Amino acid sequence: MKIYNRFLLVLALSFLLTTVILAAYGENRLDLYYSLYLIEGLVVTELFIYLHPKAKGNLSKILWILFSGFILIVVRKVLEILGGI
Repeated sequence: MKIYNRFLLVLALSFLLTTVILAAYGENRLDLYYSLYLIEGLVVTELFIYLHPKAKGNLSKILWILFSGFILIVVRKVLEILGGI
């Protein structure tokens, strides 16, 4: 099995496991799913350090875009908390 296939398999399994666990607990907040998927994506990408440098660079660009979405979620939550005072 090539490393790319292994990477996709590990990423898909981790997303599936997260989805099943959160659904079993009845969680329905989309921002929680997004945050956990992003963290899993970052961790799995760093674990597969032997990916081709060009592929790893492209994945890093995508993950930075997703990370900016995470920052927007955090800012929204902080404003929601501060607005509630």
